[in-house]
Amino acid sequence: MLRLKENPVEWIKFTGVMGLSANLILWMLWWNAILPSMLLLAGIGLALLALGASFVRPRWFRGFYRGGMTVSFHIGQTFGKLLLVLFFFLLVMPMGLLLRLLGKDLLKIKINPEDATHWHPAKNNREFDRMF
Repeated sequence: MLRLKENPVEWIKFTGVMGLSANLILWMLWWNAILPSMLLLAGIGLALLALGASFVRPRWFRGFYRGGMTVSFHIGQTFGKLLLVLFFFLLVMPMGLLLRLLGKDLLKIKINPEDATHWHPAKNNREFDRMF
């Protein structure tokens, strides 16, 4: 279960960050001549109005904070899993297959029949402050 901070300062910060993000998107649309300048100014004014209202009445923005954080959490979980799957199938698995085809045994799993024992002598390291 997702645990959110029930602190009005967090609600104000979230409102400010969301307003800034929305204004950055509006500015990029205006910069590429997709959005008229009046809509950009209206967006800036609306964001400033919301930020001012969140300072005066932070309780009004509690639901906005909770909804936004819940949606952001689930988007992050989904993209995190997707990136891990891509990392595994595009990097780890091909590297493992290539190493297997080349006959590499990086973990020294293969048993050497010439050895009498599989014992590896311990390293005698006297410098305990620099173990690695």
